[in-house]
Amino acid sequence: MTTTLAEKLKKLRKKNKLSMSQVARISELAPDHRGGITQGYLSRLESGKENNPSLMKLMTLCSIYMVEPNDLFVKSSLKKPRKTR
Repeated sequence: MTTTLAEKLKKLRKKNKLSMSQVARISELAPDHRGGITQGYLSRLESGKENNPSLMKLMTLCSIYMVEPNDLFVKSSLKKPRKTR
């Protein structure tokens, strides 16, 4: 089972014990105003209604959640490698 971007973002926010409004307020401190994220936008991201965030917004979220951008796209459940003969 693969984890969607929406599920990963929600899990990361909860892991960091942040509310959506807290994430929105923290994002206002982003060096570039394009990285700002509203509570409504975050809600749409986490519900899967918005599924194409800008790179700047992803970078802001990664900074807030203290993860690398690649972590959002790597499969969470890795299959065991097949044995070769």
